[in-house]
Amino acid sequence: MNNCIGEKNTRYFVAFLFWHFLLCLYGAIILGFIVAGELKDKKVVYILTVYYGIDNSFSGLFPHVAQWLLAVHNTQILLVVFLGIIALLLGGFCAYHVHLCLSNTTTNETFKWQDYIFWMKKENAAKASAYTLKASINAASSEAQKSPPSKWKTFFSRSKTRAEELVVKNNIYDVGWIRNLCEVMVPLSERRSFSCKKSE
Repeated sequence: MNNCIGEKNTRYFVAFLFWHFLLCLYGAIILGFIVAGELKDKKVVYILTVYYGIDNSFSGLFPHVAQWLLAVHNTQILLVVFLGIIALLLGGFCAYHVHLCLSNTTTNETFKWQDYIFWMKKENAAKASAYTLKASINAASSEAQKSPPSKWKTFFSRSKTRAEELVVKNNIYDVGWIRNLCEVMVPLSERRSFSCKKSE
């Protein structure tokens, strides 16, 4: 591609992932049906149960059927496994990028948001501990001047600490998943209104 996945080619990249996921899944399913057809045509289950006296159950037949498949159709089985794994990887990667498109976020921004939230939580925790320390120092100094309170009052009194502020991810570019999807399908720079504003 020789360039980053930007505004104008995100849709093509997601489509590339989606169609390759479908192709791998299709290949794995078709090969699975072909192998199952071979298994049925050669009456492997019938031969195993009638001639070899193997119990007609999944646990009894599975090792023998798997052994036959790996001996006779090892290439097809290998391809089914390979295509299945690749389909899972492509499907997950495609789902991740669809999620990014729906939230109007880039991959780089997700990591930056994680760092931001982590540091904000640390800052809030530091503020809360400083507030608690200040409150305890004030309480200790006021207690030194007053008479000591009763033990019951101390036991049931709760320390009034400031509630930890919630760290919110404030993405100003997220305008709802429908509009976000529209921006991916028809980028702003390709719209006529955008080009008219730019020319003015």
